[in-house]
Amino acid sequence: MEKAPLFLDFREKILAFFVLFSLFCLSLGWQYHRYSSLTSKPLHVEVVKVLNHYVKHKRNGRAYDVFKLKSKDGYSFYTVTWRSKNIPIGSYARIKFKTDKISFFGYLKNFFAVNIFIKQIKSKKETLGKVESYIKDQHKTEDLKEIFSALFLATNIQKSTRQKIQKLGISHLVAISGFHLGLISAILYLLISPVYRLFQDRFFPYRNAKADLAFVVFAILFGYMYILDFSPSFLRSFVLSLFGFFLFSRHIKVISFATLFLSVGFILIMFPRLIFSVSFWFSVSGVFYIFLFLQHFKNLSKIWIFILLNFWVFILMMPIVHFVFKVFTPLQLCSPLLSMAFVPFYPIELFLHIINHGGLFDIWLGKLLNLPTTTYEILTPLWFLVLYISLSLFAILNRWIALFLLFLSLGIYIRYFLL
Repeated sequence: MEKAPLFLDFREKILAFFVLFSLFCLSLGWQYHRYSSLTSKPLHVEVVKVLNHYVKHKRNGRAYDVFKLKSKDGYSFYTVTWRSKNIPIGSYARIKFKTDKISFFGYLKNFFAVNIFIKQIKSKKETLGKVESYIKDQHKTEDLKEIFSALFLATNIQKSTRQKIQKLGISHLVAISGFHLGLISAILYLLISPVYRLFQDRFFPYRNAKADLAFVVFAILFGYMYILDFSPSFLRSFVLSLFGFFLFSRHIKVISFATLFLSVGFILIMFPRLIFSVSFWFSVSGVFYIFLFLQHFKNLSKIWIFILLNFWVFILMMPIVHFVFKVFTPLQLCSPLLSMAFVPFYPIELFLHIINHGGLFDIWLGKLLNLPTTTYEILTPLWFLVLYISLSLFAILNRWIALFLLFLSLGIYIRYFLL
């Protein structure tokens, strides 16, 4: 049965907006209550997870340690220490910090806090230690240890490794997100489906196979998310997938702009902090351009859709990406090819790591990470970004506007290299 698109008349749209806005205000009110509780006392003690830790230097050469920390309540903040602290990324620490200068805006985003003390502690939450060591021990170089740990366990990586990933344009492949969730779901479905069908034919032919398999897959994904300590990017992808399956089960077309915008509103209601998350808006933009391609070019063969879609999203995302990140290298032009290669690469590496042979391709991966390249600076001005996003919305209605966007984005970079 073909799914019907989600259609709302004018009154239903107004009602839906009012309901979503009301729920968003309630969610924001709850966040303000937690903020008030945090700032009710001048000093606060908290057990936090170390998301990042690096050393910076002042102009006089004096070094200090910078920490990015995350609390159990979900807020993230920065702090510094002038005495060197050997607290590794991914570990847990106890910190006492001042709350008098924390604004509500900073609480929702990321704030800076002056600490009284910070020290590493042992935590029962560090359940990933043995698994992380098992993965890292299969690799020899620090870069690959960090990359595969991040790829499977959503751990943080050092700045030097992150720069190597960025120059290849594959940051979206390393950070666990909806792309990985989709691949994991497909792998689980392919593995579980034959076994389920075997038992269904004999014992319960009356059961809805799609619903049962979806329940099992989501249950396994939830367990994986628990192991990842509810990684924000994976969590929002998981919630969005549940919402998408709900629409699918109600015979509502999932791949439509109405469901995308409704899903974004639903996610922001649940996680209002995502308003300030660059990675979230990158994800939304990527899905938007995927839907835009499928709306106008869905009649192409599947193989052409797979090939062209990767180039389409990469090209149309470039002006948005370079509004935030100005670094560009010619190697980033290989990103669509690497994204296509990642589809078979991910399950192969997952299997190799399970059987303790994860370092099989390390020589070639190391060469790829260390390819020499030239770095350029490209920055999208605000006025162009506003125009570009406006045209993107109009492109929903017309294929030629969508193609104009494609050539507009390409033209910027062609012009840049010609000059």
